[in-house]
Amino acid sequence: MTNMKHLLKIALGIIACAGLLASCDDDENTISGFSLDKQDITVGAEGGTEEINIQSDAEWVAIASEPWVTVSPANGIGSTVCTVSIDTTLVNDLREATIRFTPSGQTATNVSVRQTGYGKIIHIDEPELEIESTSSTKYFDAVVTTNIKSVNISVEYENGDESWLTTTTYTLDLTSTVDRGARPRTTKIRFNWKLNPDPEVRIAKVNFTSADASDVLENPAVLTVTQKAAPKIEDNRAGDSLALLLITEQMGTSGWDTSENMRNWDDVGLWEATDKDLPCEEAIGRVRSVLFTLFNTTESLPQEVHYLTYLESLTFQSNTNTMLKSIALESDICNLKYLKKLKIMAYGLVSLPDDFKNLGSSLESLDLSSNNFKDIPSILTPENFPKLKALYFTGNRRWDTTDLRKEPNYDNGLGFHIDLETSETLKRLFLWNGLDTLRLSYNYIEGHLPDFEVGKDGVEAYTQEDIDTFGGDTIQYLLGKPKIMPNMKWLSINLNFLTGNLPEWILYHPHLLDWYPETLIFNQMENGRDSDGNVVKFDNEPKDFEYYYTAFPKFREKYEFQEIEEEE
Repeated sequence: MTNMKHLLKIALGIIACAGLLASCDDDENTISGFSLDKQDITVGAEGGTEEINIQSDAEWVAIASEPWVTVSPANGIGSTVCTVSIDTTLVNDLREATIRFTPSGQTATNVSVRQTGYGKIIHIDEPELEIESTSSTKYFDAVVTTNIKSVNISVEYENGDESWLTTTTYTLDLTSTVDRGARPRTTKIRFNWKLNPDPEVRIAKVNFTSADASDVLENPAVLTVTQKAAPKIEDNRAGDSLALLLITEQMGTSGWDTSENMRNWDDVGLWEATDKDLPCEEAIGRVRSVLFTLFNTTESLPQEVHYLTYLESLTFQSNTNTMLKSIALESDICNLKYLKKLKIMAYGLVSLPDDFKNLGSSLESLDLSSNNFKDIPSILTPENFPKLKALYFTGNRRWDTTDLRKEPNYDNGLGFHIDLETSETLKRLFLWNGLDTLRLSYNYIEGHLPDFEVGKDGVEAYTQEDIDTFGGDTIQYLLGKPKIMPNMKWLSINLNFLTGNLPEWILYHPHLLDWYPETLIFNQMENGRDSDGNVVKFDNEPKDFEYYYTAFPKFREKYEFQEIEEEE
């Protein structure tokens, strides 16, 4: 009986304890309760912020599983509003993160964060662009961001020349950097543009599309380029000054002070009423001569040149990195009917236009030195240029070498390199009787100088009339001999790669001693070797001019006396 009472007491004690424990648990839930008003957050690719209301009687801490999600505040106690900040996504797929809220002494609660990715995009930083009608810098860079692997680029022209806006990148291939789920890439695409010669605005639309037809862009990608109209240049003095200013702007050369009268501009000459060769009354005060120097261009002469109606002398010289350039001269100067002297030197020219011959009715001097011609342009003939007296064609070398056996394998060659065994170039020039100046120094001319016979190639002989005109028996020796370049006052063929004999028509030319032959004729490339490995020199170079004075005795007094005077 005693045992039964004892067991009953134990059982009642256990039940009482259980009730007490249950009562304690209920008190703890009430004191330390924790709740959130949302369990999921979903945002778009642009990111943003979301708020979470927290009810808690205990301290808590929040931790995000990814760095692109932040929580503020990240800890607290009691009722709080948390701000969840989500960065803009850099991927084109869905990405996920978890925010873990952990109340003190209790089980953690998770909030899921989902962010949708970019769709297919091609984003242009500046979709509307306006450019000048002309400038020394004729290009711009478009900044494009895309998550498409291959982008096609095409240009639509609303008006004007359908080639004024071009790029070398008509397919943008980002396969190696843009894979599925990879971040979008930003790149620059260079567009080159031509000057606008017309007084009308012109517009081009550049369309960017995916090379994959299955890709659907969220928004069309179009770059609209508007080019300003060219200023109107009138045929008057003001038009001349505007043309000059536009040319300097394009060439990137130093301009003139527009507050100064054009008469005071450096390197610009104007027609005066007192000029004997004034073309007409309308030319008074118009530009007669101009020089442009020290510039950097890959294009032909600016088209504004053709507005300089009464131009008589024009010079462009000293382009940057001339040897690297291959510029075709265009037709903008070809209708300047008063142009007598043209110098385009060290510019990078490789060709002349067909209508260059339009200048033949006026041109008297042409200097194309230090360009990259491979030969004398075939358009340069006495028939096309009957008034031409002086032709300068020196230094057409892209690269320097003294051995033509080791000619560098450059795509554009060395420059003016001809072999007289196969080329008629020099023969054609030497038969141009109207020239009085021919400069061919410092090129890559190799082989033997051409000789001539009376009756062949239209070669005539010196007559007694020629000799009497020149000075009577002073050059009697020449009677009946080939008459080659009878008016040539200045000939230079030095520093080339010539070999063989000097022809008789040079050795006994009536102007030989005017040419300073020891320097400008006989002197070939020092230590030079031609394509066959021959040392370049003339086999019959004279040691002195006694042979010459024997043929022309009256020249001894003229030239020896002149040499003494020069020495003094």
